[in-house]
Amino acid sequence: MSDDSNNINLTIDGQQVSVPRGTTVLEAARSIRIDIPTFCWHPKLKPAGSCRICYVEIEKARTLMVSCATDVAPDMVVHTASEKVLQGRKAVLEFMLMNHPLDCPTCDKGGECDLQNLTFKHGVDDSRFDFKKYRHIRDKNSTFDDLRIGSEIIRNQNRCILCYKCVRANKDIFGEQDLGAYQRGNITEINTPPGEQVDSLYSGNLVEICPVGALTNTDWRYKIRVWNTQTVDSVCSYCADGCNLTLWKDKQKIYRATSRRNDNIDEGWICDVGRYGYQVPMAEDRLTTPLIKKGDSQVPATWEEALGLISEKFKKIKDERGGVCIGGLISPNLDSLSLHTFSKFFRMVLNSNNVDFRAGYKMLPEKADDLYSKLTSLPFKISDIEKSDLILVLDSDLTKEHPIVNLRVRKAVTQKNASLFALNPITTQTGGIATDEMVYNIGTLHALLNGLCISLIDQNLTQYENARDLKNKLSPNTIEEASRISGIDVARINSLAKAITEVKNISLIAGELLTSSINREQLSGAIINLCLLAGIFDKGQVGVLSQAANSKGAEKLAVMPHLSERSILKIKQIWDKYPDNDGLALDQMIRSSIKEELDSMFIIGSNLMLEYPDGAVVKEGLEKLDFLVVADICETETTQIADVVLPLSTWVEYDSSFVNLESVEQKFKAAIKPVGFSLPAYQIINKIAQGFKTPLFETIDELIPEIKTLLQPDDSQNSFENCAIEYIEEKQNPEFEIPLLITNELHHFGYFTEKSNSLSNFCSEAFLEISPGLAEKLDVKNGSIIRVESEVGKINLPVKISEYIDNDVVRAYRNFSASPVNILQMRKRNIDRVKLTVVEGT
Repeated sequence: MSDDSNNINLTIDGQQVSVPRGTTVLEAARSIRIDIPTFCWHPKLKPAGSCRICYVEIEKARTLMVSCATDVAPDMVVHTASEKVLQGRKAVLEFMLMNHPLDCPTCDKGGECDLQNLTFKHGVDDSRFDFKKYRHIRDKNSTFDDLRIGSEIIRNQNRCILCYKCVRANKDIFGEQDLGAYQRGNITEINTPPGEQVDSLYSGNLVEICPVGALTNTDWRYKIRVWNTQTVDSVCSYCADGCNLTLWKDKQKIYRATSRRNDNIDEGWICDVGRYGYQVPMAEDRLTTPLIKKGDSQVPATWEEALGLISEKFKKIKDERGGVCIGGLISPNLDSLSLHTFSKFFRMVLNSNNVDFRAGYKMLPEKADDLYSKLTSLPFKISDIEKSDLILVLDSDLTKEHPIVNLRVRKAVTQKNASLFALNPITTQTGGIATDEMVYNIGTLHALLNGLCISLIDQNLTQYENARDLKNKLSPNTIEEASRISGIDVARINSLAKAITEVKNISLIAGELLTSSINREQLSGAIINLCLLAGIFDKGQVGVLSQAANSKGAEKLAVMPHLSERSILKIKQIWDKYPDNDGLALDQMIRSSIKEELDSMFIIGSNLMLEYPDGAVVKEGLEKLDFLVVADICETETTQIADVVLPLSTWVEYDSSFVNLESVEQKFKAAIKPVGFSLPAYQIINKIAQGFKTPLFETIDELIPEIKTLLQPDDSQNSFENCAIEYIEEKQNPEFEIPLLITNELHHFGYFTEKSNSLSNFCSEAFLEISPGLAEKLDVKNGSIIRVESEVGKINLPVKISEYIDNDVVRAYRNFSASPVNILQMRKRNIDRVKLTVVEGT
């Protein structure tokens, strides 16, 4: 009998176990560390019971049962290793090996192959079958019958045991349709639909979960045997989701990255950028020694020469004009030790608050405690998304920006029946599973949010006591006007308002378009109004998601010029002082350099010439500096104009940590030694500080308690008040009508991932993504060349017609040095607009 209505008691191999009702026999066995072999089972997939290797014997059952698909029952008695079970599993293995090629010595799965290991364990070394093995033939001249089915995936059907894990994961977890099972029986093939390739952002997971060598990665294939490698725990250094990785290396080379399951974050899935991004540190053109500009050329120098020159120049500027005439920018893809040391150097040594990490943002805030910062400080957990009854996504193409958050949203919708509403200026892949994806007129989100607030008030759906007062602060302040401006029907706005109030748990997620917008303060205020009216602060979570691996760490470590009183108190607690100057945000630094008020900049890990959303302005600003120091891992457009270039180590070359979008600090370990004479950023910064006779630390252990203090969550709770939100249409030049979005390409993040051969195999050049309708108007096809021209710049790009754009908004990508699309942007424009001219058409 069961202990209570929710738990079931049973016996497995003589051990008593109590598990929740609905648990499978396999899961029950694993809960008491009894191992049952599997092929088709995966902890994150629905049971299929197709391989039969997980046979168990259940007393009173007439046949062996597959444990992965059999639920426990009261007083069930299970045997997992009886003679009958062992014979059953042996028969299954014998059947699988009937047509399986005996190519273990050359198979890349050797040493980590489930079929190989279980065959050895069960002693299957002969077969009763005496006939020629069936062979899937793709090429009669090939011994192995390999077929490339994706940019990074080779399929060998003869090794496939038809567990269907790859097909099931691709469809059920990732929502992709580019892989399927064709034919039936022993001639079944795992393949792509005709004319397609496996090219989703999650494609590498399909190889990782394959239990045999049927799917292999080209980046790992025939490079090294698994038993000759060592593993190192690491964390992805790209987006802010914070996926856990295992790096596989030998000596000074990393050969692959795989998942390291963390159910609080990634659940064992990683995107291809994280999987193949390890190749960036392996780039052949790494900077390995300092460079100093002499005349018009940069020549190799020793660290002593480079550091001496930097200290001399920085000291002179500080002594003559003050440290406030030096600006600092550091990449949020760098580790916490480096971010903290950078802030400490500027504030303690230069006595300046000119520090920032936000290279890709427009019109940064010029004061502390802004509404946006208050929203970003709210607690948010990826795992809590699946607890939501309703998910509201604002201004985010989740698949591109936060691949693992996207999977958690998909899980909540497809497996747990959450409703999803997405409000974006273009359609998105995530929107394909939405209850409603509202594609609003670009630049009008705060008008649409006003309409949603007004709908809550007019339908009497809010308990907020100041609702009527709030309505008078909104413009537009009628739902009809909000509908006209945004392009979203009144009925859809009303429907969403009602849906929000009918659920108990909500996750509101805002993304990159909001974060980098010059209207972020107005948008933040509109979100606050919605949360107050709908009670979201009390019945869910609000996540304005950080962009890069350590953006959240940079915020909490105070790598910004304008800090809250709480942050300043923390800094005074660890350093006993805080500079009394206001400090400049990055866009202020650029403007000050143009005015020749800022003499120098120290840039670490940022290609500002490519990243800053106004190519013309940043070029003018950097070229007017008297002295520019840039540290990076490879040469960039920014290092090329620097007076001193310093070789930077990558995250795989030292121990440190990142803070993910949940504010969770995650440590990673060095896999290889620093390449050449490169150094971690925190060591470079400390060496420069030593030139001022003010070292920042003797050992990094001294920094750990300081970082811990700054990363501590604030005890105080933010109190939110309603906000006056006014929509004002942005004036535009009628010659440039077409809105332009600039984002990361699906398989790239930032400006260095094009140095990953695997990621470049998916996409190696910039392009302009347009809708089928716009393509028809322009009379162009895929590959046609278009001149994209804004008020400040122009560039030629090939066309890609997209299924995810159905309006006249176009999208370009910031990841390719040969095509610097930021020259099309203006930092004062909320919406960049362009005109298109066909250069090479149909």
